[in-house]
Amino acid sequence: MTSRLVKHFIYTTLFYLAATTALGQQVSLSQKIKTDNSLKSRIDRIVQEYATAYLSSPNTFNLSVGIYDKGNTYEYNYAKGKDALPNGNTFYGIGSIAKTFAGWMLANAVVEQKVKLTDDIRKYFPVSYPNLVYEGHPIQVQHLANHTSGLPELSRPYSDAYLDSIVKLPPQGLKHFYNSYTADSLLADMHHFTVDTIPGTAYRYNGNAMMVLIALLQQVYHRPYPSLITTYLQHKYQMTNTRPALSKEEEKLLPAGHDDKGNILPLVVDEGFRGAPNMFSTPNDMLRYIKANLNTRDAVTTLSHQPTYTTADGMQLGLNWMMGKEDDGCRYIMHTGRDGFGFTALCFMYPEQQAGIVLFVNETTPQENLSALKENIRLALFKKKP
Repeated sequence: MTSRLVKHFIYTTLFYLAATTALGQQVSLSQKIKTDNSLKSRIDRIVQEYATAYLSSPNTFNLSVGIYDKGNTYEYNYAKGKDALPNGNTFYGIGSIAKTFAGWMLANAVVEQKVKLTDDIRKYFPVSYPNLVYEGHPIQVQHLANHTSGLPELSRPYSDAYLDSIVKLPPQGLKHFYNSYTADSLLADMHHFTVDTIPGTAYRYNGNAMMVLIALLQQVYHRPYPSLITTYLQHKYQMTNTRPALSKEEEKLLPAGHDDKGNILPLVVDEGFRGAPNMFSTPNDMLRYIKANLNTRDAVTTLSHQPTYTTADGMQLGLNWMMGKEDDGCRYIMHTGRDGFGFTALCFMYPEQQAGIVLFVNETTPQENLSALKENIRLALFKKKP
């Protein structure tokens, strides 16, 4: 693995680890796909067509599809070969979609008048950071949530030789590398951060800034973030199966994740503050998430969708949500995710249609592949009739 790829891995938590199990011999499509799709309705048949086409590609395994349409929810699950058929309560890693939950928690803090989006972030930390400013311009809280903070993409500078040694670690060693870096480690390293541009003026996707945001939320609520976000989701939105880490028993029920060559990856969960936030969820919970995010009477979700920055190509950033329009003009709110242990996910919502689609797979696939599957389903189900 090249040093460049290792660097990319650390700040996005997309580590490609050495494979432990090779793919078996391919069998016919009809033999290797199981599903709970009853094929009784038009929506059933649409999902079946595009799901089986997606799974016909090599190095695809499990697929769960969740659709929300004007208050109605639909779930479809698929598995290939000997894999067990997933269901609505099957856990998946959702990668960077985890950032939107931090945005939700921030919006809640604003609604509760604990935080202002335009506040200098240094207001919420216990020690002084005179370095967290650029030519007199401080980093505002909202800049952490829209990737315009100007902060470094890594919490520490790492040599290429050191990064090469990290990627060679066994799973337990890599887990220690992640989890030994705590919130206190981050707070200490923040004294050495250099802000390289006027905050709020330049978009640069930044997992390190998300960890600073989470550290800030811990200071505001005086509570560890995993407990804070898990309790919040359970009590306010009845999302009982969404959290940054699973129990040992739940980990045993997690489908095996795969790399881009189809090899099984070890489960190494980053519970520290070195890279970017992590989250597990289920199709049932993510459909609840879509429903909550389409509720325009919810002050928290509405605030999280308000644009705080617009890129040169027209993409709008809310509090960790990305917003834009499909080619046919349909407005969306979205985020995608891919983690370092072989899971990829996608969540798109369409406010005017009161609809949404969430996709989960246990493979390391380009986001374009899931986006194409999403778009095929969307056009067939929701496209405006002439």
